[in-house]
Amino acid sequence: MRFYTRLIVIAALALPPAARSQKTSLLSDAQLNAIVAEASGTVAKENIAALGRFHRVQASAGFHEAVSYIAAKAREYGLQEVKIDSFAADGVTTYNTFRSYFGWEADSGILTEVAPRKEIIAEYPKLRVALADYSNDANVTAELIDVGAGTSEQDYAGKEVKGKIVLAGGGVMDVHRQAVDLRGAAGILSYQQNQATGWSGDYADNVRWGHLSPYNLKNTFALMISLRQAREYQSRLARGEKIRLHAVVMARMKPGYFEVVSAIIPGTDPAAGEIVFTCHLCHQLPGANDNASGAAAILEDARLLVALIQQGKLPRPRRTIRFIWPPEIAGTMCYFSRYPEIVKRVRAAIHKDMVGGNHQITKAIFHLTQTPASLPSYVNDVAAVFGEYVIQGSHRAAKFGDFSDAIFSPDGSKEMLVADFHPFTMGSDHDVYQEGSFRIPTIYMNDWPDVFIHTNNDSPDNIDATKLRRVAVIGASAGYFLASAGANEAKTLAGEVFARGGMRQSQTLQRALAQAHASFAEAQNIIAQAARRERETLGSISTLAPNDQSLRALLDNLMNGINARETEAMAVLRAFKSTSNSTSVLDTFSTIVPQRDPEVIGNLEVYYYDYIDDHLKGEPPGDLARLTSLPNGGTLAYETLNLVDGKRSIREIRNVLSAAYGMVPVDAVFDYLKLLEKIEVVKLNKVGQGEN
Repeated sequence: MRFYTRLIVIAALALPPAARSQKTSLLSDAQLNAIVAEASGTVAKENIAALGRFHRVQASAGFHEAVSYIAAKAREYGLQEVKIDSFAADGVTTYNTFRSYFGWEADSGILTEVAPRKEIIAEYPKLRVALADYSNDANVTAELIDVGAGTSEQDYAGKEVKGKIVLAGGGVMDVHRQAVDLRGAAGILSYQQNQATGWSGDYADNVRWGHLSPYNLKNTFALMISLRQAREYQSRLARGEKIRLHAVVMARMKPGYFEVVSAIIPGTDPAAGEIVFTCHLCHQLPGANDNASGAAAILEDARLLVALIQQGKLPRPRRTIRFIWPPEIAGTMCYFSRYPEIVKRVRAAIHKDMVGGNHQITKAIFHLTQTPASLPSYVNDVAAVFGEYVIQGSHRAAKFGDFSDAIFSPDGSKEMLVADFHPFTMGSDHDVYQEGSFRIPTIYMNDWPDVFIHTNNDSPDNIDATKLRRVAVIGASAGYFLASAGANEAKTLAGEVFARGGMRQSQTLQRALAQAHASFAEAQNIIAQAARRERETLGSISTLAPNDQSLRALLDNLMNGINARETEAMAVLRAFKSTSNSTSVLDTFSTIVPQRDPEVIGNLEVYYYDYIDDHLKGEPPGDLARLTSLPNGGTLAYETLNLVDGKRSIREIRNVLSAAYGMVPVDAVFDYLKLLEKIEVVKLNKVGQGEN
């Protein structure tokens, strides 16, 4: 423990004397106060309301309107090199591992009950979510039949659906496959529900935004209704009523364009790289929290940073700051494919997807989400420094009336910021940035849950201007520090990372002690992987000043402290179970080292597009489900490929996964990698064979 104490002192000495009395260790009070004073939740909320007027479906006229709005605002706010890139969306053109969708245009969609009643049930564009994306022209009068979820063969047992409209609650695309493609149904009346949360089913008047396949030109149509409407129809059908509906749809899938807006704040040192602020601009009207809030929040970060730099309150940063507004994931894949030279310059990113929900209305908790286990990074601690400042300031104001560091908006709430620091989760553009081809560490800011997202009720009324201002402060402060940091700032950050790493390693020891009852080897792996993550996190700081020898010396010294913590933790574990022996496992999986094909660049799954399925060309996927059916199965598949670096064995990959995400059988990892070898994404080399 004396060694621990010695290293804590070393970490403290890394901090310049003035930093010990500052509000945060990473920015001066003058800089932080300037950012707080300039940040406006009111302006951000006004931009959310403006974006909420557009039905922002990817590769559609509504998305183009939103793009034009963002570009105009970026120019108004003084950003430079404002640009709108267009990318073919034609179902054929590929962007690295992604095959583009078709575009979609819709004029109208009306569903009327014609017997026994006469009334309009769903109407587009009066209600934009009433018509599922990628529906096509239709003029159909047909009987309504209830098929339950409608996503499996059992749902259709004893039912004849050919030529009828099916009432179904499952995912619209899966229902279309079962009811229309396989059984000849005329179309779908869907009450598909939102993502499962603790409030699922409580908001019966939500109408879900639905999507048919953006690749299937033979789509018929799906019209969307609320759970309340569906229950009424189910009750009437159960009583034996014969209900006839008339659907008239004017819509079409056609080649279009994905559009991506970008702009920059130029830095002073072109060789220092770039920092990116990103979001996604798409989604249904009004789509306020998801994700007009993220688009408006990074626009507010851009506005305030430009203003403060122009006013001389912030020095121009060393690194260029780039802002990107794409359609979700697809647009990021397109942008990365066209601009690999920009991708190589990016040192870190800040991604905002749903950041404005009023907790009392939406139930949303604001998360500062960490990087994946495959990509340990100092950005997590940068986010923690500024996140803690904002969160704790809001808590002190609410609990004690101490408003010294409280951030409010005049037209917002006075509530505490309900927030946490969250382990890695997937589901947005940060998945692309942190994928193994690109490895850009990303601060991911997101609300979850939100009971209204992807529905007609995701409105600007649910947005809290105070929360938007707080999120703007966190983003702008973190982004400005990342863009400005040189050797001195990196040394300060090293102290933060080392101190916080000590807490993380201690928490990991607690996990290991609990695990030791079931598996001593797993307990040892948990401790070893924690130390590995801390070493890699500390080492990542060197990218901020790669040629500074004094920084390198400090990092080397602190590395010794991480190693000492690991040694002490292992000693505690051995004392807990002194009869245990070996810490290593030598088997076949330890001698196989997968290597990725460098030509396969990017994510293997992008919403509707599955690279694996496409390249299997109808062949069964084998034992893929062994990995993906585990808890966090999607993350495990994503991370397995991320961890393929030509150096780690299958056993080592499994060890990283198990320590981070829960117990993973090594043969499940092996089966998944065999599948990737089959489609030539990786090659499985025996140690001593191939390039390892």
